[in-house]
Amino acid sequence: MFIRRPEYFAVAALGGVLAVAASVITALSLDTGIGEPDRRSMKKAEDIVARTAELTSCSEEEIKIARSRVEDGLVSCGDYVISVMTSPEYLLQGVSDARFASDLCNVVYGEIRQDEVEHIIEDLKDHSRIDAIDKVVSSEDKDLRASGKSPGRGSVISNVSLESTIDSPEQYTVGIREATGTYTATGDEVRTDFFVDGSLYYGYLKFSDNNSGGNGYREFVLSWDTADCAPGRHEVYALLRSSDGRGTVISGGEITIPDRITITPGSVAQSDLPGGQATAWYMIDCGDDNCYINFAGLSDDIRVSLYDLKGDLIGTNENPGIPYAMLRGRKQDTQSVAEETGISGVSNCYYICVSRTGSGSDIDKDIFYTMIQSRECAYFDGSYMAVTGDDGKDKVKLTDLGKNTYEVDRKKAGIIPINGALSGLYLADSVSGDPVNIYPDFDFLTRDYAYYAGKSKSIALRSTALEGFSADITITADSYGNEINLEQGQIFDLPQGETLITCTVTSFDGTSDSYRFYFLNGEDSGGFYGNTLSKFPESYYSGLWLVHSLKPNYVFTPYYTNLSFDTALAAEDSKGRSLIQNSTDPSYVKPNSQVYDKPDWMAAKTEVVSYYMDPRNFFTPQKIFSFELLGFDPKVHTVEGVKEIIRGSFMDNSDEYDFARIIYEAGENAGVSPYFLASRIIQEMGYSGESALSRGDLTGWEGYYNYYNIGAYATTEPGGAVINGAKYAQWGRDWEGQAITETEASYLLPWTSVEKAIKGGAVWIASGYIDRGQNTLYFQKFDVLDDGTEKYNHQYAQNIQMAYSEGMRYYRSYDSIGMTDAGFEFIIPVYNNMPESYGSLPE
Repeated sequence: MFIRRPEYFAVAALGGVLAVAASVITALSLDTGIGEPDRRSMKKAEDIVARTAELTSCSEEEIKIARSRVEDGLVSCGDYVISVMTSPEYLLQGVSDARFASDLCNVVYGEIRQDEVEHIIEDLKDHSRIDAIDKVVSSEDKDLRASGKSPGRGSVISNVSLESTIDSPEQYTVGIREATGTYTATGDEVRTDFFVDGSLYYGYLKFSDNNSGGNGYREFVLSWDTADCAPGRHEVYALLRSSDGRGTVISGGEITIPDRITITPGSVAQSDLPGGQATAWYMIDCGDDNCYINFAGLSDDIRVSLYDLKGDLIGTNENPGIPYAMLRGRKQDTQSVAEETGISGVSNCYYICVSRTGSGSDIDKDIFYTMIQSRECAYFDGSYMAVTGDDGKDKVKLTDLGKNTYEVDRKKAGIIPINGALSGLYLADSVSGDPVNIYPDFDFLTRDYAYYAGKSKSIALRSTALEGFSADITITADSYGNEINLEQGQIFDLPQGETLITCTVTSFDGTSDSYRFYFLNGEDSGGFYGNTLSKFPESYYSGLWLVHSLKPNYVFTPYYTNLSFDTALAAEDSKGRSLIQNSTDPSYVKPNSQVYDKPDWMAAKTEVVSYYMDPRNFFTPQKIFSFELLGFDPKVHTVEGVKEIIRGSFMDNSDEYDFARIIYEAGENAGVSPYFLASRIIQEMGYSGESALSRGDLTGWEGYYNYYNIGAYATTEPGGAVINGAKYAQWGRDWEGQAITETEASYLLPWTSVEKAIKGGAVWIASGYIDRGQNTLYFQKFDVLDDGTEKYNHQYAQNIQMAYSEGMRYYRSYDSIGMTDAGFEFIIPVYNNMPESYGSLPE
């Protein structure tokens, strides 16, 4: 439903609004003093009124009313003709002086008299159209003359030139639209009318009086706020009128105003682009702040565009393959816009358009996303949230979809690192054009990469920011202290030795973050290539060079399994040796797999087994601890470190047991890393101590503990693994014979207390695994040692993710106590005939 507004545009100078000096005669007073015409004049008046009404296609009812008013003497016939032939409806037809003269002749005489037409055209050179109408009507019958005083020449406009139109170059029109241009005028009696679908709307005209030399040259700005108009397709016209009765259409055409959803700063909204719909539009008033719009949880790729309060495009972003998109806009100068347009109460509004791109271009496909209106956003407690407060220390305030708020520790808030992030990286050999396969594959969350060139190579790098148009990227290359700046796509010859290329993203808010690329061309200056890299296959080089560049104190030792990778994979991918929990990672489960252990441990897919078996997938400072040598090291291991590992678990802050001390002593006595023991307990018992073996309350085996699940091999019976673990805690391997061997006694069996289970189990692990060479998490999961024994059977766990997940727990523990730079040693397995690709996990 349209809001009809009868007001005309205000006419104003740029320095301030000026009142219109004079108006075109359009309103008629009842107190005219016009006498009732005689019968002969009345017949002429009726005909003239009828012919005049045809100029604007008046209805029969409107003609009848006009005749009645003329007949009753309320308005003269001349006044009626003037009101129609200077009306917007008539002038919007683009009426020239020649046409006006012909129309006037036809109205008054009922025919076009060429000599009279020429006379009127000549007269218009020095007189207004109003004056011309009055003269012609009076010459036909003086009783029909206009009642008002003729304005004489009046203000005359000419040379109208339009520089920009009020519609938009985009498919849709939003915001305060402007038409700009110039004209010349002989006076100030100029005004505008603005029409939408034939209805008069608010609009604003401002002009600058640049009348140097007396030529009347003026620049104008015509403004209209589309927010006043309903969504849909509309015909729009703007008419510039002067007091001489002339008019010029200065802007017109069809526009489409989109349906918009209003969002607010600091809010979270779930939205979608429904199937069959090409775009979705939103509007936000950001008050006194910048504009921050984040899109998260995208079900498919989208293109997002931001428009300012004038409906002009600020910028467009799209990040293929990344489930985030961002829009940023500076606070707008609303006062300047108000002064420029004459519109009061201008707000800091932005318009957002979401459209389809990539695979999402399928018009029938629904695309879902969450919109977070804040500078930072978080993923907390399973939901996307806006960061709406920060105490400047360690607490942030989060706001969810339901406007509920939470005050949480910043480190635990799940802040998504999207500000100052790259969305794309394109690194290629400048000669062949082939991509340069950096390690690891690019991911916008990962900041450090490496590449071993091996020989001279020229490269070219291009990158894009997640914030798109609102962020800046600088690229530098540093080789042995010689730093140069690189342009996007610039060819760079890698020098011999080490080179660090850094992409620094300066975010919209001025903060910056860097992505680092460590290149090695040939040998390095520190001897790492000769002492370490050269002992590994070349496919290991980039990953190990990355870890070395970040952690130069680490020592890497190769272990040659003398096994073909495919042979080892086939063995590990059989007999339920490699399991995954269906409820956690259903896409990782092999189709039609049986349940090997309660509740839903099933066989992992072959590609999942291959991924976790391939050491090359874990060459980062965070993941490398799957290969940590697990012996006890008093320079590295501390009770405080154990406390960090068990923090938050069922062993933290126990009133009954000092778990950190017990675990540390267990590791010290057995010669095993206590961090490994603590992590293994959490892995086997559950973070919250879900296993009955951690509490000693398994029905039928009350009082027996087994903190490492030793002997708890899986069966197809529900809970079979836990029962087997309880049997071992009571009688070791010979539960049926109920005899504990001397060796088992050295493990402190039976495990009738927490301390005996932890310390005795540590001795069992040391003798059963670490002392026989399975001295890393990787080797405990994958029994591939070339030690003369049967392979693949002496494996601590069936969980395919065991080595990875426990290794990550070690890293976090070391990191929390500032130990990640210590001189750790890592034993890295090497297979024969390793696949060229590292493999990947299922989506």
